[in-house]
Amino acid sequence: MLDALTKAMVKIRRKRISNQIFAACGGTVRHGAFQGLVLDGASNISRGALAAKVLGFYEPTVFAELVRHGPYGDAVCIGAADGFYAIGLVKSGLARRSICFEMTAKGRAAIALNAETNGVGDKLIILGKADETFAEQLRANDFVGENALVICDIEGAEFSVLNADVLAALRGAFLVVELHDTVMEHATNLRADLIARLPKDYSHWLAKEKPVDWAGIVELDGLHDNDRALAVSEGRKIMGEWLFARP
Repeated sequence: MLDALTKAMVKIRRKRISNQIFAACGGTVRHGAFQGLVLDGASNISRGALAAKVLGFYEPTVFAELVRHGPYGDAVCIGAADGFYAIGLVKSGLARRSICFEMTAKGRAAIALNAETNGVGDKLIILGKADETFAEQLRANDFVGENALVICDIEGAEFSVLNADVLAALRGAFLVVELHDTVMEHATNLRADLIARLPKDYSHWLAKEKPVDWAGIVELDGLHDNDRALAVSEGRKIMGEWLFARP
């Protein structure tokens, strides 16, 4: 019981520190590739990650690859949440436009609000859940796979949504898929099967999350070491891992 209580208190403290930093930054990303991006902070995702987003520490493993392989034409965000990637990509010039798939109404509202706040509402298409009509919706919106980017973070549904037909519709795109099989029950072979479905001319690699270097980030200077660590934590139960694949 003591262990559970300690974890709960740490979680509360992390969110409090995150909210304080987010407010102090005015919801504006201060560092990294998305510098200048403004977020409302209201969405269906945890507020515990807001500090990492505005300080430029959010998913550094993903950002390193996005920048290295960009810029892109179309960006498709499956599980777009608050639009952080979808909006940040077009605002920074890393993508021409973004097509967002987000299953929750709260998330879609957050994307629309954040897009208008950043002046890129005309460069986003906001759709609902990525279901059996996924490929059809891409075609209806004139999706071009060549030099496109696809970011998928849907809590384990990636193994069913990214079927052979969908992967064929995405052919030519750089795929960034957050993997959740290690936290799923009965997930044997899901990862291997997904990799086996990739187009034959694709290469792929796996990468895990990297430690954060907060040197030189003045917004963290006045914090206690423990609070500083919580501020850049993404609150994951296990280490994050991604599948990257491209022609």
